[in-house]
Amino acid sequence: MEKEAFSPLRDKIIEGNTDLRETTESSNKEQHLLEQIPKHERSSCGLAAIQIHKNEDGTAASMDWASAGDCMLFLQFKDQSIRQVTFDHIDRLDNEAIMLMQKEWDNYLNGISTIEDVSIEELKRKHQLFRKNVQELLQANRNKLNTPEGYGIIDGSHEAADFLEYGHIPLIAVNKILLLSDGLKLHSRRGSDQEETWLTTAKMAFEKGLDELEKYILQLEESDPACLFYPRLKQHDDKSGILIEL
Repeated sequence: MEKEAFSPLRDKIIEGNTDLRETTESSNKEQHLLEQIPKHERSSCGLAAIQIHKNEDGTAASMDWASAGDCMLFLQFKDQSIRQVTFDHIDRLDNEAIMLMQKEWDNYLNGISTIEDVSIEELKRKHQLFRKNVQELLQANRNKLNTPEGYGIIDGSHEAADFLEYGHIPLIAVNKILLLSDGLKLHSRRGSDQEETWLTTAKMAFEKGLDELEKYILQLEESDPACLFYPRLKQHDDKSGILIEL
């Protein structure tokens, strides 16, 4: 019974995954099968999706949800407490590369007298170099998609359905629903004791709204084009979000 309740949303996503497979195979002249394309070269996407079911009076009763990759889903209750529904499996893999880049930054900074003497352009070149040095690790992590060692993602493969997370939640005392892509996650400052997490990000989005969250993150990213003070793989990432008030 429960599986049937989840199936409409899940099946719609799997249908889209099949469409992606067919489009990829029909447009690729060199490889006729998706499996012939290396995982790190495939078109893929993460997602967070919901379907709200209503009572007869029009109020929200429950929701089906599904997720893949690093798109996130949160609920805020009427007492302002927050529930993180999904887990970002890509974040832990990306952090491996970011930590290696941080070691290279440490070595570089230890060899100069002061950061103020280095131009922004030189810092950006260093970031590009350090990013290139972890490319092999990033590619290896990408090749773990839709495996137990990696993460689930929509890439057109048959395995994508097996690694799609989904469920059903009664909307008991739920006040707001939040969906975010990874580009809207707050950045932690280098050397700070305070680590920004997905929960601190959701808290800001619920309290101040998506526009303020995006504006704040963009200001940080613009102030740190070399990704030195707020460690990350690239200056900007895609920023998509939906905030629903019930």
